[in-house]
Amino acid sequence: MPLDEIAAEAADFVVRQVGGLVVEVAFDHIFSRHTARFFHGVGRRTIRIGTLGQWHIPSSLRAVPKGEAARPEPSDWVALVIGVLIWIALFIAIGMGGAHFL
Repeated sequence: MPLDEIAAEAADFVVRQVGGLVVEVAFDHIFSRHTARFFHGVGRRTIRIGTLGQWHIPSSLRAVPKGEAARPEPSDWVALVIGVLIWIALFIAIGMGGAHFL
């Protein structure tokens, strides 16, 4: 096996490992406690503005009795996903707009 093939295989392995780590860290960060609340809030406000106040999703800061686990409702998941997608779209729009000036 030539030296260049060994280097290519090693580089491929490193890229796959780093890529997997980036996805894992991003997933853990998005669904951590405080970040999830932030994205949930973004999603709630986006839904509220987008529907002109017709739909209201309660705050994620609801009190959970001690000793019980929080049970997210489907609307909580919808708000979280919309919040993440809006944030990604915002960064893509800023990146595309900023790239025009480079």
